[in-house]
Amino acid sequence: MITAFNRLSLANRLYLLTLPLASVSQLSLADAGKRQIEEVIVTATKRSENLRDIPASIAHFDGSALEEQGKLNLSDYLQETPGVVLNNATPGFMRISIRGIGIDNSPNSTVSSPVGILIGDTSFSDPYVASITPDLSAFDLASVEVLKGPQGTVFGGAALSGAVRYVLEPPHMEGFEAKAFSQLSDVSHGGEAYTSGVSANVPLYEDKLAARLGFVKREYPGVFDNRRTGEEDVNDGGGEQRRALLRWLPTDKLSVNLTYLHQDFAVDDAVYIADNREERSLDDVLFAQPSNHDFSLKSMELRYDFEHFSVLSLTSKITKDLYNVSDISATFNSPPPGAGPDEGIISVVNHNSNALSQEFRFQSSGDWWVDWIVGLYSYDYEMYFDIFINTVAQQSLNSTLAPIVGLVPGFDKETSVLYAFNDATATEHAVFFDLTKTLWDSLHFAVGARYYETVVEGGYNGVGVLARAANNGQAVDIHEEIIEDGVSPRYSVKYDITEEHSVYVQAARGFRFGGIQTIPSSEVERVPSTYKSDKIWNYELGLRSSWLENTLQIDAAIFEIEYTDPQIQQKTQTTQLNFRDNVGAAKSSGYEISLRWLTPIDGLTLAASGGEVDAHTTEEFEDSNRNLIPPGTQMPGAADSQYAVSASYFNTLFGVDYNVYLSYDYIGKNFGDLAQTEAVNDFSTLNGGLSLALNELRFRPQLSINISNIRDTTNAIGGGSRTLATQEEQAIFTLNSPRTLNARLSFEF
Repeated sequence: MITAFNRLSLANRLYLLTLPLASVSQLSLADAGKRQIEEVIVTATKRSENLRDIPASIAHFDGSALEEQGKLNLSDYLQETPGVVLNNATPGFMRISIRGIGIDNSPNSTVSSPVGILIGDTSFSDPYVASITPDLSAFDLASVEVLKGPQGTVFGGAALSGAVRYVLEPPHMEGFEAKAFSQLSDVSHGGEAYTSGVSANVPLYEDKLAARLGFVKREYPGVFDNRRTGEEDVNDGGGEQRRALLRWLPTDKLSVNLTYLHQDFAVDDAVYIADNREERSLDDVLFAQPSNHDFSLKSMELRYDFEHFSVLSLTSKITKDLYNVSDISATFNSPPPGAGPDEGIISVVNHNSNALSQEFRFQSSGDWWVDWIVGLYSYDYEMYFDIFINTVAQQSLNSTLAPIVGLVPGFDKETSVLYAFNDATATEHAVFFDLTKTLWDSLHFAVGARYYETVVEGGYNGVGVLARAANNGQAVDIHEEIIEDGVSPRYSVKYDITEEHSVYVQAARGFRFGGIQTIPSSEVERVPSTYKSDKIWNYELGLRSSWLENTLQIDAAIFEIEYTDPQIQQKTQTTQLNFRDNVGAAKSSGYEISLRWLTPIDGLTLAASGGEVDAHTTEEFEDSNRNLIPPGTQMPGAADSQYAVSASYFNTLFGVDYNVYLSYDYIGKNFGDLAQTEAVNDFSTLNGGLSLALNELRFRPQLSINISNIRDTTNAIGGGSRTLATQEEQAIFTLNSPRTLNARLSFEF
């Protein structure tokens, strides 16, 4: 497929692959082929703008560059960005922290993520109970954007501390194009997996109608061992992604864009935690834990361009479905040696949701004294969640007595450890605006605000031993409503010192939905009936500079964040049920710096980035385990420092274009929980690769061999320890990915 990226020379294309940080930029081929770092156009602000003109911290990853390096997961590249920390356990379950904001960093936390996940301008974040986190393959992606800091003005309650935004490659009218790839992943101490995909751009009618279709079949290698059963690599799974986009231009002024995306995943045994720091294994699982989930996006965008302004309508529907079986025996006590499946405790979860969003946006064009955007937004979310917990022995007994107990309605639920369901809705209605004014061609003022109202309404019903124990022997039947409103403003000033150097200041506010408790309120257990929105203010000062005829870029930013009413997941003392509460306050401050240099040595490119974050509590509080959390406690997901460096050399030999690259990433120490029971992260990885391309041949074959975590470092990236009711000490960790070799063969037509 001959895209704009493909039209660059190999030297220029492979430069893109060396930038593990900030804004990955294309190259200008002007001035007799001299290499230059050129502008990147992003739409993160709902305008098409040069990234370096935006007074905010935005990291940009080119989709084609990610493909050529064999990147398959967000975790493969996202954490190379300073201030971004991931705890990635298993496909669909990921926790992201930006600039230290993320009190609950467990990947299976039910607290809504503070970082929004968007496909285009459509949010996949859950406003109430956290569900699946989309992790799209880089294949046929235009780009991935990381927006640091609150995005409340632009995206409402979907992005408290920032957002990760996928931009799909759109259809175009120029001609038929297709590409395909196949990739082998070979994991040290684990299994092998194949991933393959194909996409095509198909003009359908003159220059008026075109479609873009894509399909990816993906396998995930098993890396965890069950020491109790002796089974190895038990968590291998797989899934498929289907993508279809249609673009129609019925007139010169009207455009219609339709998008459909569906992705699924299934695994026979979803083991993703370890009970030690040294190897990916555990001993507390008594039976297999099948899991499957899927999500989909359907959207329609209509845009009409009038003479002096445009009108855009975006209608999107999101669905998510999750089914999960877990062995939670170790939640109560570690199974003794020799214990079998009949001595386990089973948990079955169904989680289904759908969300319908509608945005109308009016935007200036042509000659106005100020650039403006005004919009209306409506969001309606429905969720159903149920959980069934019981001993395997009781379930076996119920099956044996089925002819008798089957005549008693709800007998299996009443005799369970817990059966509960939550049926809730959440809405957001908002009006927003954004104004930008430029004076003297060098001073840029911007002001925006979002006026919103959110409503969460729903109920929680529960029976079984734990539910009745938490509600004085009665079945649980809760119905609550929480209504909140507010304003999320954003202000910025940017000054262009010269054409190559600029500075900016910004202040922005974000919020996250409040909600209804999922267990009975209790003064004894200190469980409130509802919890309110948490909010942050981000203050930022940034510098952008270009040197040596735009072959060297140095960017820097310092920030300070005030965090009010953080939401934290806790457990009741008597029944160990999860609940949420607003506790204390927090503050985060730090700096980020990045450098990109096209060196005088032809073909050699160097890149580096780094930063520090000091995110800590500012008020004392006591958590549900009676741990006193003093002021100054480091926030989970707040690595104290991060940096990444890379070098790439490219050339041509005997008609073969080749590139060799090496990168080194470090993430500093942080903790898996506020009680700071266990330090995590504080490790580095070395990565490298070789790409060979025959760009003069018809199908432009390319072979890439990449190795991540070359030294096979094993380290905990999340988790902690706890004391069970039996007074037994237990530790649970998520670990980083082992050394992985990716061999990728691709073709373009």
